[in-house]
Amino acid sequence: MLENIAAIDIGTFGIKVVTVKTGFKDFQVKSFAYEDLDPNIENRNEAVKETLSKMIEDYDIMKYRILTNFPMEKSIIRNITFPFNDYEKIAEALPYEAEEHIPFNMNDVVMDFQPIMSKNPDEGRILLAASHKDAIYEYLKSFKDLNLQPIMLGLESNALFECYKYLNKIEDETIIQLYIGHDKTIINFIKNNKLLYTRSILIGVRSIIKSISEIMDVSYSSSLQLFNQLNLDLTSLDNNLQRDSYKNLDINKLKLIEIYENALEIVKDLISQIVFTNKALSIDFKDLEFNRILICGGGSNIRGIGTVISKELDLPVVALPFLPEYKEQKIQTQFQVAFGIILTYLNKKQSAINLLKGEFLPNIISSPRKIYYLSGAFIGLAIIFLIINIIATFIMKSQTNEMYAELLNKNFKKYFHNKTITGDPISEAMKLLKSEKKELENLESFLHKNESILDMFSNILSFFPQEEESFELKNLVINEKIIRMDGTVGTSKYIDDFKNKLLESKRYDTVSLNTNISKKNKVRFSMTIKLKLSQKDADAKKRGKKK
Repeated sequence: MLENIAAIDIGTFGIKVVTVKTGFKDFQVKSFAYEDLDPNIENRNEAVKETLSKMIEDYDIMKYRILTNFPMEKSIIRNITFPFNDYEKIAEALPYEAEEHIPFNMNDVVMDFQPIMSKNPDEGRILLAASHKDAIYEYLKSFKDLNLQPIMLGLESNALFECYKYLNKIEDETIIQLYIGHDKTIINFIKNNKLLYTRSILIGVRSIIKSISEIMDVSYSSSLQLFNQLNLDLTSLDNNLQRDSYKNLDINKLKLIEIYENALEIVKDLISQIVFTNKALSIDFKDLEFNRILICGGGSNIRGIGTVISKELDLPVVALPFLPEYKEQKIQTQFQVAFGIILTYLNKKQSAINLLKGEFLPNIISSPRKIYYLSGAFIGLAIIFLIINIIATFIMKSQTNEMYAELLNKNFKKYFHNKTITGDPISEAMKLLKSEKKELENLESFLHKNESILDMFSNILSFFPQEEESFELKNLVINEKIIRMDGTVGTSKYIDDFKNKLLESKRYDTVSLNTNISKKNKVRFSMTIKLKLSQKDADAKKRGKKK
């Protein structure tokens, strides 16, 4: 379906928007946009509303279908395993199971789930996401005030996962995906392009900035400015001491050392959480061997952070691949979540988590008018194709009928030995088939009900002397209940023994035998075996005589 889609990612300090136009098979990126939130506006909702209002005007977002992600730090995320893999049954059982995992009244919660990879095919593993309704109301307030109505409120980890799948060129790998943001770090464990596990950790750039604020005894906004200007390098302390830039920021050597060591400790805390998460995952997946770690997010721009993570975990760390045609660093590191929600919407409309449930469901009436124009265009195209199809049908009908008749005649002659067709080939074929069936019934009439021809001959020949190798059957005639066998045998003794054994078996009514000696010193014989009538045949014969 042709759609114009805008994905809105509301971050701590700014809003990111990606717009795309979809086609029948693919989509085209139209724009990337980033706007800082006004730090002078204390009320966050007002700051978001003002910035979003400006972007609506600049990028004409009202004409787009709106997608967004709910912050994972405001969600309850659980990976749950069920002893069965019927996801309809899981959906029925989930409200009762979720009560053990969600610390809220279930009436005050919105939740959704999606299947994730399970090692045991008989089990069903799901990713559960839930949030308090008040948190969702708060997040959507700015959208509602601006008459924007998202059609999807997805999960950030899903967006990152879909982004990896779309841009990854390596198959059959197991990786750790990290999105290091301002307030949190999102961890995805992925194997062979399938999501195994996800988690959000409340460790991010904010932790380092807060540490600087405490060390320098300045406000958070001032420490944020210092952090950006300091351009801290985590690779080694000497790299920071060798630069004189820290002196220009009124940071002495001792405080720089403390800032560096605290930042390094925060990164190591993050690494310990990755290790802990991996241990939790190893309960279900014990044989995982990771190939690499992919990082993105604003925190991935900190110098040396990838080196520290790589050294501690003994894995190569590289930037998450993104659209190569967009070289700007902000786009390369911070737009994966916004871009990924579009991929999630396009690839998994039904199975991916969407927290727009119940009262949060989008109002179709208030959707942009362009949706109806697009629907109308598709209806118009459908009508045009229908008319073309009807015309084509009339044109081809005569040709089709002619080809059909020719094919019937050809097959009739092929399968019925070039018989002359006097009328409809199908009717003629049915008559011939009926006649053949009648002949078959006459042929089988001399057999007992559950006795096949092969079984009957097997029974007869079982009485023939096994040591006789000169037996040769020349002729076999079956006529109702009479079997006639003509052939030759080495000596008359064998054929006489054969006759006597048939009579002794009492399975046959009569057995008559005629023999003479041939010119080659072989005994020619003619044996007539009359089968006994079954009770059913005997009764039928009696009824015929009475008539």
